[in-house]
Amino acid sequence: MKKILILLLLLLFSGCASKKELSNQTALFWHNKIYNDINYLNLDQADDSFTSLEIEHPNSKYIPIDMLILFNAHYKNSEYELAKFYIDEYEKRFANKYQKKWCEYIKIKMDFLSIHNPYTNQQKITNLIKKTNEILDKYPNSVYNYELNTIKSKLEATKIVFNNQIAKLYGKLDKQKAIQIYKIDNNQTIIPPHIPWYKKLFYW
Repeated sequence: MKKILILLLLLLFSGCASKKELSNQTALFWHNKIYNDINYLNLDQADDSFTSLEIEHPNSKYIPIDMLILFNAHYKNSEYELAKFYIDEYEKRFANKYQKKWCEYIKIKMDFLSIHNPYTNQQKITNLIKKTNEILDKYPNSVYNYELNTIKSKLEATKIVFNNQIAKLYGKLDKQKAIQIYKIDNNQTIIPPHIPWYKKLFYW
């Protein structure tokens, strides 16, 4: 998250920034350098190279291309927050109405994949269910809705498991009103999210 904020600030104030080690390079130079940085798995340097491209050539035709390249690189490296950052920037600046559907779907997917521990991300899960519903309502005929509905179902199932766990805890304390608030009746068999036993010690 800290890195994303730094990147965002650099993009916003790109007109005032400069690189000490390399400067006054062509847009093609930075484009090729981003590709080479990624090829050598140096994603931090690739981010820096992209910042240099933005600073020196803010209207370059390579910027939207490199945003998508960097999105894919961070996605493959399981850096979902950074991947989402690049897609969000691409959507705001370059996406047409058809690409926006894809961008919104990808951002939901990145948020879903970034949930490492559902037992400590309940607010994020609740917010993501809401956002997914908003995208489904906004684009009812989108080709991405099958996967969005799958993501939504997994999130809702996780929320049911979590709420019923809370209800069990209140049951041990004989707090009937609290039990009714959290207990969710469900006829389907839901497999709880896998959490290593040593982490469970800190939650239940």
